[in-house]
Amino acid sequence: MRTSSTTLSLAGAGVALLLSGMTPAMAADNATAVKAVIAAARKDCEGFEKGRFSMSNKAITQHELTGDKSPETVIDAGEFSCSSAASLYGGTGGSSLWVVVNGKAHSFLARRWGVVSIDGQNVLMLAVHPSECGYVAGSCYRAHVYYEGRFYTTK
Repeated sequence: MRTSSTTLSLAGAGVALLLSGMTPAMAADNATAVKAVIAAARKDCEGFEKGRFSMSNKAITQHELTGDKSPETVIDAGEFSCSSAASLYGGTGGSSLWVVVNGKAHSFLARRWGVVSIDGQNVLMLAVHPSECGYVAGSCYRAHVYYEGRFYTTK
């Protein structure tokens, strides 16, 4: 059953988040988790030499990752900035990335990321630091799939 689209304003984040295909309760739970992630990032910035937090319009996106036909919210800290700390949200290992599912923010670290479809299943692909693959240079990727409340990957 498809529900109507709901637009929720994220207080203090300066963005509107479109949560389509969710029940109002699911949308509210996800919005609460998104607000918490943004509030923590803002607090970190403001706490370091009274910085000013900002984020691009690409910081919050929607991608279907659980197979339920309802998009999950992805928050990419690589799209955050702080006026007093150029590298507050990222470094050589990448930036934080959160995927909000059923009101829970699942955290990852990635240099780059994308969603690919393999045999009809959407897979979260993360470009991670090459040391995670046992070498010093080059690209290293980790695939994550969602199943029964959590994301799984190979180790």
